[in-house]
Amino acid sequence: MSGTWDRKSAAVFFAVNIFAIIAAIISGYNMDSLTHRFEERQAITSISAIQLGATALVSWIVYLLRRTFALNGGKGGGNIFWLISAAGFLYLMLDETFQFHEGMDTTVARLIGVGTDPMLDGVPTALYGLAAAALCIRYRREVTRYPGMLLFYLLGGFFLAITSVLNAGLASSVQIVIEESAKLLGVVSFFAAHLTALAGTVREITALTNTARPTEGTAGSS
Repeated sequence: MSGTWDRKSAAVFFAVNIFAIIAAIISGYNMDSLTHRFEERQAITSISAIQLGATALVSWIVYLLRRTFALNGGKGGGNIFWLISAAGFLYLMLDETFQFHEGMDTTVARLIGVGTDPMLDGVPTALYGLAAAALCIRYRREVTRYPGMLLFYLLGGFFLAITSVLNAGLASSVQIVIEESAKLLGVVSFFAAHLTALAGTVREITALTNTARPTEGTAGSS
């Protein structure tokens, strides 16, 4: 039972997010504005930001646990992956809240002398994805350490790619809904991956402490 709580939690979070997307679509349709709940500082972006913050917190906890109990992640100091991940998802939470990436393409275009809006809002998101992919490849031992983690990371990357593609050029209402829905499902995928890592880390620590107890008892009796 204890070995499956992370999978059950992931299933619950996916179900909640899918329900939120459906509810947002129905609410927007009833308001004659399909994209209303998907706009900035509305329900879907708020849920996304909360989950990004939760992912950063879980990653930070994993880092502290692995460092404290000397679970060093093998060669290359894999624990640093969790620290970088915590910082990265904290930034993404702030970006989702304050929309740092919005207008980056326009700013860059103006700096190089282009006066028109290139409408390439998906480029910053794609760059985030490339940076994350490079980090995962560098620390692939951590990404594949526990069963299920890699699947969630790949699923998150898939949804992120959809978001980046749909975020280019002029978008229809349906396109915006699909884009924001894909982003939310990508976020919950990464959250599920980190929950899996937390569960695996706890199991490692439990096994380590259970192994140490008989040794301590034997030493005391002698």
